[in-house]
Parts: sequence; C-alpha cells; structure tokens
Amino acid sequence: MKQINKILVANRGEIAVRIIRTARSMGITTVAIYAGQEGQPMHRDHADEAWSLGTGSLEQTYLHIDRIIDIALNSGADAIHPGYGFLAENPDLALACRKNGLTLIGPPEKAIRIMGNKLQAAGFVGSLEVPMLQIKTGPPKDLAQKVSPEDFPLMIKAAAGGGGKGMRIVRNPKQLHEALTSTAREAANYFGDDAIYVEKYIDNPRHIEIQILADLHHHVVHLFERECSIQRRHQKIIEEAPAPSLDEKTRHQMGETAIRIAREIGYTGAGTVEFLVDDHQNFYFLEMNTRIQVEHPVTEMITGIDLVRQQILIASGHPLPWSQKEIAFEGHALETRIYAEDPLNDFMPSPGTIRSLSAPGSYPVRIDTGVRSGDEIFPDYDPLIAKMATWGNDRSQALDRMQKALKDTAITGIRNNQAYLLAILQNPYFLDKAFNTRFIERHHEQLKVQIEVQKQNQDHPALIAGYIFIQSLEGRPQSPEPVWQHLGYWRLHMEWQVQLDNQLYQCWFTRDDDVLYLHTNNQKEQYELVELTHERVHIRSPRGELVGYYALEKDTMKLTVNGLTHDLNHQGYLQTLQNKKQGPQQQDNTSAIHSPMFGKVLSIEVHENARVRKGQTLMVLEAMKMENSIQAPGDITIKNILVEEGQQVKDGQRLVETTPLSGVSQKNPA
Repeated sequence: MKQINKILVANRGEIAVRIIRTARSMGITTVAIYAGQEGQPMHRDHADEAWSLGTGSLEQTYLHIDRIIDIALNSGADAIHPGYGFLAENPDLALACRKNGLTLIGPPEKAIRIMGNKLQAAGFVGSLEVPMLQIKTGPPKDLAQKVSPEDFPLMIKAAAGGGGKGMRIVRNPKQLHEALTSTAREAANYFGDDAIYVEKYIDNPRHIEIQILADLHHHVVHLFERECSIQRRHQKIIEEAPAPSLDEKTRHQMGETAIRIAREIGYTGAGTVEFLVDDHQNFYFLEMNTRIQVEHPVTEMITGIDLVRQQILIASGHPLPWSQKEIAFEGHALETRIYAEDPLNDFMPSPGTIRSLSAPGSYPVRIDTGVRSGDEIFPDYDPLIAKMATWGNDRSQALDRMQKALKDTAITGIRNNQAYLLAILQNPYFLDKAFNTRFIERHHEQLKVQIEVQKQNQDHPALIAGYIFIQSLEGRPQSPEPVWQHLGYWRLHMEWQVQLDNQLYQCWFTRDDDVLYLHTNNQKEQYELVELTHERVHIRSPRGELVGYYALEKDTMKLTVNGLTHDLNHQGYLQTLQNKKQGPQQQDNTSAIHSPMFGKVLSIEVHENARVRKGQTLMVLEAMKMENSIQAPGDITIKNILVEEGQQVKDGQRLVETTPLSGVSQKNPA
C-alpha cells in the first residue's frame, strides 16, 4: 500500500468542494486549482492550498494537462483526483500521472481509453455477450446507406461523446442526412473527433445505472442502481435510488452484469455502468462512466458508503472491506440538480451573479454546492448551482422531504429551475412512477402550465403586502426601532397600483406601527411584519404566514415564496412623492418647507437670506437609494435653514422657513 498525503483536485465547483472535505476528514492535505477569471471561488477557499492556472479558455486552464501536472509536482502533491467532467475520463491524464510518479485516483489508462470511446466500449462489451442495442458505424454518407426503414426510430451518437452532447433522435428517414451531418460536426467541435454511429432507439426506455467499486486486488462489488430517467437535453436533473420500478430479478442481473464488465476490463476505483431498460424489464448496455458521478449522493444515502473515501482508499491499495452479500440498501433517496437555467426558455443556461443562496438545514437534507451568495455562475462552466438530496424510509417520505427542501430554498439574482423541479415532483405521472426518459419531452408544456397555476393560487394580497414591507426598508440598515419609523414618505393613506406578474392591483393601505391594513381590489386584510432583512421578509395575517426571499432586478422586485418567483413593481411612490414636494406648498404657500420623506440631507444648495425662484433646488435628500431634490414651491426668500448636511430627517420635519418675495401674492406664489 502507498500512503497518499496530498491530493490535487483537478476540478472546480461542488465536486471539488466534495472531494476536499472528504480528503481533509481523512487527514489528507488538499490543493485546489482555479482559473484567474474565477476570482475567489468556493473550492479555492476550502483547500489547504490554491494554485492559479492562469487566465484563459478551458484548454488553457482546466483541460491543460501539462500545467496541472506541473502544479501537482511543484506543490508536492502525490495524487490527483479529477472529479467528474473536464479531465475525469481522459486517458492522457492517467498516462501523464503514471509517467510523473503521481497516483491517479481513478481507473487505469486502458479502461478509460476503451470505455471513453462508445464504439470501442460497444465492441468490448459485445464480446462479453452482454445485451446491447444494434449499432451501425461508418462515415455519415455510408451510414445513410446502411440504415433501413425498419431501423427507425434511431439514435445518432458521437463515438467520443458524453454528457448528453452529440446525440440526436431521428424518427423520419427524411431527417436522417441532416442529422448525421450535424451530429458529426457537433462531435468534432465538442470532442475533437467526428466519428459517429447509429443505434436502435427504444421509444420508452428508463435510464438506470449501476454503481460499482473495484479494488486493486480484483475484488468488485456493486452498490445497486440509480434511476436517472428525468432528463432534459439528454442530461439528468432528478435521480433516485433504488429505481422505483425495477424488480429484484432484474436488479440482480444488472448488478452481476456490471461487475462482469468491470472485472473483464481490469477496472479499479468507482465507476458506473449505464443501461436502458424497456417496458418488459429487458436491459441493454449503454455506456460506462469511468469516474465518480454527479448523482453519487443518492447511493451514499441508501448504503451509508462514502464513495469518494473509497476512491482514495482504493487508490492507496486498500482492499474493499465487504463482500457483495454484506452490502445492502435501506430506504429511498432522491437528488435534484438546481441549475442556473431557464426552463421556460428551452432550458437555456442563465449565467450571472447569485445575490443570495439560502438552503434548509434543519431536517434530513444534503446540500452539495460550490457557490455562495455573491458568487458568479460563469458561462464557460457547467451551470450547476447545487445538488439537493433527501432520504426517507420509503419513496413517499423522501419525496415529501425533497419538496419541503426545495420550497425552503431561496436563490435570488439569477434564473434557475427550482420551480420546475418542484413541478416534476408534484406531477402525478412522476408520483405514480409512470415515467421514462421522454417524461420532460412529453410533459414540458403541462409542467409550465402547472407552475403558472401554482403561482396564481398563491396568496396574492399577502405577496403584495410583503412587497410593500420590503419597499419600506430596502437598502436601509436594520434597527431595533419599529419599522414604521423608517417609512418617512408614507402618509396614513397611500394608494399604489401594484403589478404582480401579469395582473394589476389597485391597492390602498394604512399603517399602525408594524401592522399594515391593505385593501386590494375587493379584499381587505391586516398584516403584521414579523421579520425583514435585506434578503427575507416574514409576515403574518389571520390566514397564515408568508416567508419570501427577494432581490431587486432593475425596476422589478423578484419575490420567491415556496419555490415560486413572482415579479412585482408599482406606480404610486414617485407620483406621491412629487405631490408631497410641491402640491401642499402650492396650495397654501406655507412659510415652512417640510421633508416629504425619511432620509438623509446630502446637500444644501441655498443659504439664509437667499432669494430663490419657483422650482429652484433648495436641498437634496437621499431615501431608498434615490436622490430627491426639494424645490422651491414659489418665489421665496430663505429665512432660516433648520437642518445640516449629513443629518437624518423624518417625514414632515421642517427643513427651512421662508417668506414670500415682496410683490408676490401669497395666495398664488406661481
């Protein structure tokens, strides 16, 4: 056995954080790498050391094997863990580690090379007489001639593909030529290899994978299966273990098949053998992933086995501590992947800055993430924000806990698929286990409608009340004083037109300390402010409580309640403010000018005894991050200035005393 003392993690984001935490729990020092444009990413902060890859493209940073090897050697690392993605299934990294005396925490070069090319993998696995789908190979022009009408529907795949890229389903012979050409072009762009192949497409398959572990002593076990059928763009977004509709006989056969494949190829470490399963429980080899999988937490939760820890122990030469008969699973686990993407716009990635990220921690839920509040989701990297996993005694309990966890999660400042995941978990077909890899394709429009109906069914007056409370303190420091002492621009009666999503509400409201009396259209309700921070609002009414998380994007407030995000803005404040600045003074030509708001005196533009004309700026107040000019209501002389620059003033506080200019009527200063 060899001692691993220092691991360089050749990855970023949540998987890097995950590996670093496990390594440190084992007393192993860790080295993080990062690209210069990332700034101070979370994984960099978690490691014992952090080394820059420089600034540049992926090829110049995370995919630059020579640079990573140099950092490993210069930092004194004796092992490299590639995580998933990037170089995790690159045989050249395994070769470089071997040549430089570094331990790769992963399988040998031969296994990576064979399984990394789908055609080679198919040839190898086919020689073991493992059930497979029919495959046809060749250049695009030749493939078009080899395909016959009975082959449809079919799937075109990139031989070097992975991660759902370089794949197309073709149902119509007329679409074949263009699909072959575009898939080959995409394969060349993504993988540097334009080799493609065609295989028979199963119309309603389930995507089920078997987790295996293999040590250096030819001992291989499986850790049961994961259900991975909920996918968009051939990429998984929800996984669960065990598979809810797999019978025991098929489970045993698939596990034994995965073990046989791993043993025959001389595999070591953690890996996954993926299968398609049809309606009759027939299974077909799909591919083998020679790395840790994104969805590994659900396997860990049902078996109690730390897969990353086992990867490190295996690479150190330790034998697996159990036989297959000693491994069992308990309960049920689910994982949802929260992505920075817009499900309502074809799941387009939505990079940007996360204003706030708040996840639950008070009940059985596991959060794996590589970002924090204030971090950026970069367009060059995977848009994963977090993985959320829950465990239950059965599927129903795990589902209930996941729904609660998603509702209690708040992400502001960036578009994400949180509400879409919730809609899937609540969909009757998902609940009844009546789904396959075409679930999203078939139910996408229904899911979008489901989200809109849920938004419509939320308590709209309560959302508006929360919005009004947020507007009162947005951008202000917290204080033990009653909230309404900070609402200087409010009168006893206010009227706003509030736009909530696509609906306009006429709102009248009054207040009494921390209580709001709100009239919206034909509904009247009383709301009490429980808590208000710069990210969260909590209010109470006789109908119940509302907890929301918010962020301001331009002129729109994004308010998220129970995983559903609403857009709110209003008309009324600026009009009211302008009327308060000028209207009353014009009507009665008062000898004093009062503050129309709670705010801070930024500047005083006049001096005592100054003669000013109507509309001239007297001073500038700041409120709600906005500057407001206090203007002369008529032609006046400044008699006394009653405030100073920098002073906080209250609503209605006297700012200056004035006298009208001689010869100007007091009844009509204009």
